[in-house]
Amino acid sequence: MEAVVFDLKSDLAHFRRPDTTSTQLTYPFISPTAMKGIAGAVLGIEDFTTRDKIGIQLLHPVKTVSQQMSMLGKDSGNTFNRPTTIELVVKPFYRIYYAGDEYVRDLHHFLSRGRAVYPTYLGSAYAITKPVWHAYFKNVEVLQDINQPVETKCIVPSRLISELNFESGCYYSRAGGFMQVYKGGREFEKSIDFVYERNGKTIQFLLDKRQISDELQIVQIGDETVCLF
Repeated sequence: MEAVVFDLKSDLAHFRRPDTTSTQLTYPFISPTAMKGIAGAVLGIEDFTTRDKIGIQLLHPVKTVSQQMSMLGKDSGNTFNRPTTIELVVKPFYRIYYAGDEYVRDLHHFLSRGRAVYPTYLGSAYAITKPVWHAYFKNVEVLQDINQPVETKCIVPSRLISELNFESGCYYSRAGGFMQVYKGGREFEKSIDFVYERNGKTIQFLLDKRQISDELQIVQIGDETVCLF
């Protein structure tokens, strides 16, 4: 397994929760499917599907704000401006660990040269971002028989946690209802929940080994322990 590491940053983002209508709420950070959509945009692949996995590290505290915007709507073929309340992520900044055997080298080739086929954005067209290449690793170590607490700066799928070690001064949160797998043709399957530290501090937990699978893995990428999903 190989991995390419890159950063995503913008002034704002909106990763809309599909279960919200009149008030459009956002996930607190980029979703797995949105992240793989960015990879597809960089590579110029429409309706991008892959078995590659990602890990996400928060490089800026998670903050959101609600804003009323005038959105374009339609009624019987006529367009009109509709006031809509939207929740936005403020100053999102992520380090992305993209690992696997399908598109890592192609993505590394594009990102290391500052290239992308299509524009990239954080969930909405008004949240433009440019991926910034950070590193490439040819060999990623999959951690197998883990018998001690896991420490990571990345967000953690809640299913992997059998016990969370709480640290003083940390602010732990849970975010649920993310779509995990994009099958193509606007079809999704499976959902995934996460535990994260709001300010991007280290999370320490005891691993539920029963949950380790081809879909959820703990790996070592450079100096970082990363949860891949």
